[in-house]
Amino acid sequence: MTKTHGKVDKDAFIRELVKGRFSRRQFNKTLSAAGLAVATLPLIPRGASAQEEAIYFTWSGYEIPELQPSYVEKHGVTSDAVIFADENEAFQKVRAGFTPDVMHPCSPMVPQWRDAGLIQPIDTSRLSNWPDVFPTLKTLKDTRFEGQQWFVPFDWGRTSITYRTDLVDIEEESYGLLWDERYKGRLAVFDSIDETVFITAIYAGLDPCNMGDEELETVFALLREQRPLLRFYAGSETEMTQAIAAGEVVAALTWDSGAAALIDEGVPVKFMSPKEGVETWVCGLVLLKDAPNPDKAYDLIDAMLDPIAGEFLITDYWIGHSNQASFDRVSDETLAVTGLPRDPTELLNSGVMYCRFKNKDKVVEMFQQMKAGF
Repeated sequence: MTKTHGKVDKDAFIRELVKGRFSRRQFNKTLSAAGLAVATLPLIPRGASAQEEAIYFTWSGYEIPELQPSYVEKHGVTSDAVIFADENEAFQKVRAGFTPDVMHPCSPMVPQWRDAGLIQPIDTSRLSNWPDVFPTLKTLKDTRFEGQQWFVPFDWGRTSITYRTDLVDIEEESYGLLWDERYKGRLAVFDSIDETVFITAIYAGLDPCNMGDEELETVFALLREQRPLLRFYAGSETEMTQAIAAGEVVAALTWDSGAAALIDEGVPVKFMSPKEGVETWVCGLVLLKDAPNPDKAYDLIDAMLDPIAGEFLITDYWIGHSNQASFDRVSDETLAVTGLPRDPTELLNSGVMYCRFKNKDKVVEMFQQMKAGF
């Protein structure tokens, strides 16, 4: 999966796994390439009494003890994690009967879970860290209903182009760089509609949240035009950053974390602030309607809001945290590397907030057909 001529980069693999950027398919493929069997990994959650801990349904990498310090301090173990590859898979699994306590979606997914009767309101008075959550994150669209909080923000960031400043010549920062024929064969985008289709819609001057058939045709015409210019569609951020570091790719979509990792390694790159607007996103925690361990579920949610957890998220994952106090623990020098502001308000208000496509199944089908050459 990485551009290492068949050899797995162990450090990059671990970093990518920790950041939760692998799908199950990509994870298994990389293990196979490393000569490891999936069966060799521990499949039983940590702790002697697994059923007694909060069940946390999340992306890989977010279940580690560093992100739930007060839970570990109080209960002696981490919560019991179950990993999903994407939010649609998670939704289908819960709707089919799986009942975790806490799940980790991004904010646009909350109405889908609520409308399906799968989650319940969260009593924020039970969260000691709730008063320190950034006010702008408490009132995100579609996360509050009838005065009740249905979503607790946890992590936030941006998706944009990271480009090599020594290899790219641009006069104005724009997503148009991903269609620049001067760099044919040295560009890359994600193999994902949530970034690639979304950003193409922004570039086309469209509202990604409200695209009908005509708007989708405009977007996919651009994607078909882009396809022959690409080096590859990347399945992970590590694949992107390794190619950028090697100079194989000079511009690609990444998250803030990818650009920060490259800067930290001394690679001359910049995370673009395109004139069309940067994609922004906020993910967080929801409480399942029939949570089997509600008290420990609240312990887990509060632990993930802890500024100690937030400091780790910022300094090790280079991703924004929802607690204002987390940023008080981080130096200006570290934030300069991450590119994160101390307050997400201006960033989120000036960007284009990630949303769920209103006709997602059709978008997925069109994206697959486009990549196949249709």
